[in-house]
Amino acid sequence: MSIAIMSCRKLIGKCAGTGCLNAFNNDLDAFTIYKNKKETLASFFYCSGCSSTLGNDEDWQHKINQLKNKNVDTIHIALCIEVECDNYSKHEKILKANGFKVIHGTHK
Repeated sequence: MSIAIMSCRKLIGKCAGTGCLNAFNNDLDAFTIYKNKKETLASFFYCSGCSSTLGNDEDWQHKINQLKNKNVDTIHIALCIEVECDNYSKHEKILKANGFKVIHGTHK
């Protein structure tokens, strides 16, 4: 199985994902759980947006289907979503309802 990282769309213009990827590549912070069995990182994606970032072409179900097609079973919700998002629990509920294990956080 594989994992994915979901980041906050509000930060597209600021975040290059280096903190999350460094933590994953070096088994740091939230990724220490994979230290003995390295998982494949199949996706780094952004949430489907909120009132300030939602576009006309958003398709949450398409993203979920893509993740499932790549055998993603676990999604790390990046800390930036917890900090920036009023819909954190909504995202978590959607992911869990679609069968994903959700882990809070990526790096510090």
